[in-house]
Amino acid sequence: MTLVLSILVCASLLPALTAAGTVYTRWGNSVCASEGATVYSGYVGGSFNNKSGSGANFMCLSPNPVPTGVTRPDYSSTVYGTEYQVSNRPENEFDVLCAVCFISNSTANIMVPGTNTCPTGWSSEYTGFLMSGFDGHGGSTEIICVNSKLEGLIDTSANGNGSRLYPTDYICDRPPCHYPSSNTMPCAVCTK
Repeated sequence: MTLVLSILVCASLLPALTAAGTVYTRWGNSVCASEGATVYSGYVGGSFNNKSGSGANFMCLSPNPVPTGVTRPDYSSTVYGTEYQVSNRPENEFDVLCAVCFISNSTANIMVPGTNTCPTGWSSEYTGFLMSGFDGHGGSTEIICVNSKLEGLIDTSANGNGSRLYPTDYICDRPPCHYPSSNTMPCAVCTK
């Protein structure tokens, strides 16, 4: 009976295990492009901006957290909500939104830094700006491609100062310079 049940369970999972497609995170937007299915929309989380240690990556957190019932130990890693730090835009200090997207007719995805166009043969899912933590803070973060709309949760400009996203600029410290110096860098997320 157990063998039969195991075979039935495996057979029911087969379509999901053999499905073609690719998954990517759309940072700075709560919905996927028209070709993509939104797996879920959520909020960006990351480590505290001026603490060393913890995680260096950003995560698209589920909008429906489930408590574990496990008491927090004396020492732990922490995750904070992430806000935009873009003083020249109305989205400044808004909580950053995200979406996890599935594209069934593609099998690969890449983020192309420094341009807003995809390589030949690749399709653009979105374009935006490179963003990361601030150089002067103690914690390191990854550099991600954030949708140019910078969609944020309205009325969340409370300046929590937990995890932050700043525009990433190219600085030419020695010629030849391949990018314009002190220019916020564009990016593209592409699928194929």
